[in-house]
Amino acid sequence: MKQFYAYYRTSTKIQNLGIEAQRTSVENYIKSIGGILIGEVEEQESGKNDKRKGLELAVEMCEKNNCTLIISKLDRLSRSISFLFQLRDRVAKSNIEIQALDMPSFNTLSLGIYATMAQAEREACSNRTRLALAELKRNGVVLGKPENFTQEHRIKGAQAVRQKSIDNKINIQATAMIVQYREKGFSYDKIVTLLTKNNFMSVTGKKFTSTSVMRLYKRHLEY
Repeated sequence: MKQFYAYYRTSTKIQNLGIEAQRTSVENYIKSIGGILIGEVEEQESGKNDKRKGLELAVEMCEKNNCTLIISKLDRLSRSISFLFQLRDRVAKSNIEIQALDMPSFNTLSLGIYATMAQAEREACSNRTRLALAELKRNGVVLGKPENFTQEHRIKGAQAVRQKSIDNKINIQATAMIVQYREKGFSYDKIVTLLTKNNFMSVTGKKFTSTSVMRLYKRHLEY
């Protein structure tokens, strides 16, 4: 019977419902496979902060009890690439399995891929923002003037930021799976079948195609 130790995280102390949602998904999954939850730890801390006692405790308990570290979503771990790589090396050395419920085929290799893709997306986003601001200045737009930021612009800006965040996460997680399957020699058509089976959809809400899978894989190779 497989044993698990759960880690739950929210960014602020007022997001108790977020913790409960994570706990429910973890408990439902473990129950569905007939596993055992031997313990859990929760903490309220920013994903940007690498010094997290709760996650450290969870890893230590998994080492001690030879069990799987389970999380409801992969982004509960960290946003820091250096931290994620350190965690990957730590769990690999201790032979600890990490299971993320939003990525059924996630493993230690995926952790490194996820970290790399997340960092690349952050750098690309930063670069696009810098170029866009430079273009606005070149066209005579004075940044920061109230008349340049109407309510409509603010709403559209907030929607764009939210959508971009969703898109990045989808691409990062899908790419992690695609890379794993390509390294196993799977064809693009076979990977499409597996992505669909695991309920992965493209950023436009459609099923992946061989072409879209190939594009994500080639983008990964270019990084």
